[in-house]
Amino acid sequence: MRIVKKIVREAYMRKKLRTVAVIIIITIAIGNVWAGGGQEATADGKTEIRWMQWKTTEVGQEVMDELKAEFEKANPDFTLTLVDHPFNGFHDKVVTLAQAQQLPEVILVQVDWVGEFAQSKIITTLDPLVAEEPANFLDQYYDAFKMQVEGKRYSLPLHAGCVALYYNTDIFAREGISQPPKSWAELTEIAKKVTKPEKNQYAFTGTLATEPPTNMTYDIYPLMFQAGAKIVDENNKPVFNSDAGVKALEFYKELMVESETSVPGILQNGEKEKRGNFAAGNIAMMFEGPWGVAIQKNLNPDKDFGITTLPWGETNGTIVRGSLFAIPSSTAKDEKKLEGAWELVKFISGPIGGEIWCRATGDLPGNKIVADKPFVKENKYMKVFIEQMGLPNAMAIPHLPYQVELNRIMTIEVQNFVDGKKSAKQALDDAAIKWEELISK
Repeated sequence: MRIVKKIVREAYMRKKLRTVAVIIIITIAIGNVWAGGGQEATADGKTEIRWMQWKTTEVGQEVMDELKAEFEKANPDFTLTLVDHPFNGFHDKVVTLAQAQQLPEVILVQVDWVGEFAQSKIITTLDPLVAEEPANFLDQYYDAFKMQVEGKRYSLPLHAGCVALYYNTDIFAREGISQPPKSWAELTEIAKKVTKPEKNQYAFTGTLATEPPTNMTYDIYPLMFQAGAKIVDENNKPVFNSDAGVKALEFYKELMVESETSVPGILQNGEKEKRGNFAAGNIAMMFEGPWGVAIQKNLNPDKDFGITTLPWGETNGTIVRGSLFAIPSSTAKDEKKLEGAWELVKFISGPIGGEIWCRATGDLPGNKIVADKPFVKENKYMKVFIEQMGLPNAMAIPHLPYQVELNRIMTIEVQNFVDGKKSAKQALDDAAIKWEELISK
């Protein structure tokens, strides 16, 4: 009997060890989806380059497949793998993967992430790679995308853009509105006219969710510029808590909340809800960038809409931003991977890949060669964004470290104001104090 028990115990232990081994193998395999498993080449001898981005679900697989095919045709030594992750949570996913040394070879980033990722050494400088290119290499890009962090360059653009006003042409026609608003007063008047809760029809989807932390880009910062406010001064001291900043917040609350023109749930709604609601056809207006064209066509191909420049307050104003390529520091440790990553960045940010992208998505080019093409100049949507960027106070997000956290701070304080917990002045004063503490670190 003791022998039988011993055999049973040994069999049980062997089974347990096999189970642990399987778990370890699965864990390693999952990690290798991100980390590449340390393999230098695919089965056909090509080097795999993975591009982590959030665009596949936004613009559709067909666009991404075309880019992949054209890149691989131009660079036969490399194969491109698309690693898609939803935009919501993307920033934090990058940080987590960087800590685990599992970032893909190329990542897409937002303008306001670059300072943080550079200072934390998540991404590597592109300067040594640019130095190997012709002397006029950077001339193809707009100056807005030649920003540096402590004298070093870390990114190149996939596309450019700014915030403008989308409007539902069917709702406007049905409600007898002949043209989109040109001023804050007209915006308020139209918003009240089109809002009919009994029909589940609203003017806006107000977006004050803390995540993603880009919501301020659409709902708040442009209004601050239109009121005559600035975000920071020349010394990066926060100055948005001015009379003009207060005026912007008070206008927003009166428009969205007190006039009840926004879909309920303003503190929980974010970009996904805003875009989905507009595509569904029951929302009259939306603050959005040129990237929203492809998103809307993907969500509802049959839905028509118009785009116009943002209404004027005391002046005009918008946020200029875009999506950028960056190369993780971990990629720079492998010469062949770095070569492939750089070829990918050059290809899609360059004339060929840039044209493929902008033709398919309607995004504004960050590349001047592409921007000079007739398909850009003649596109009815692109023309509006180009006009918007030519109006007063077309401002880029301040290139500050911790900008993502700064946006979160601003969002929380605006929530406090909208929710009635603080006055507009107190909310902005508190946000300014927290910004200054973080910036001075």
